[in-house]
Amino acid sequence: MRGLLRIACLIAWLLLLPCSVALAAPGPCRLIDPSTCPNANELARSNGFVQALGHFTTDSKASYFKSNRSLTEQAMSGLGGSGDSMVALPDRRFLFVGCPSRDCRGNATAIILNEYGQIEALGFSSFHCQDVCDDTRHLDFYFRKDSQDDALLATLKAWGTSDKLRRSLLHPEADDGIDSRMDVHVIP
Repeated sequence: MRGLLRIACLIAWLLLLPCSVALAAPGPCRLIDPSTCPNANELARSNGFVQALGHFTTDSKASYFKSNRSLTEQAMSGLGGSGDSMVALPDRRFLFVGCPSRDCRGNATAIILNEYGQIEALGFSSFHCQDVCDDTRHLDFYFRKDSQDDALLATLKAWGTSDKLRRSLLHPEADDGIDSRMDVHVIP
């Protein structure tokens, strides 16, 4: 009888364990509430993110990490590797930063979303790769036609010139004159 009681208790414990783990675990990352996303990697995998990114970037193409690819593909590549924790910004905005999964040496992507998950700005730190990549690092920032905001631009510039990003460079001289290689692009 005692053996049956132990087995029943064990079975009950095994049945209740997943419920207690689920209650202790944080909720899933949801694009409609970026505060639920701990980092860029989770954000990139959230439901609807790729579609939202495609809507923001339209049909624009560039050669940041790969030659002549859509901005959506470039951004997804740039958010594929390790990413920093999400940073809450003033005005209920959120900054997410990541880098390509196989190359974080100065290559990176930053994205700023508002509290509802709408993309407000996108930034790239790259070596402009056409047939071969440049030896100097470039910063490219994207905004929608009517959404460019000085605070967003300042945030992206601070990210792109941060000591952390500069320390990730294989050759620090790649940043010499970076101020002249910052471009702001407006997407219609």
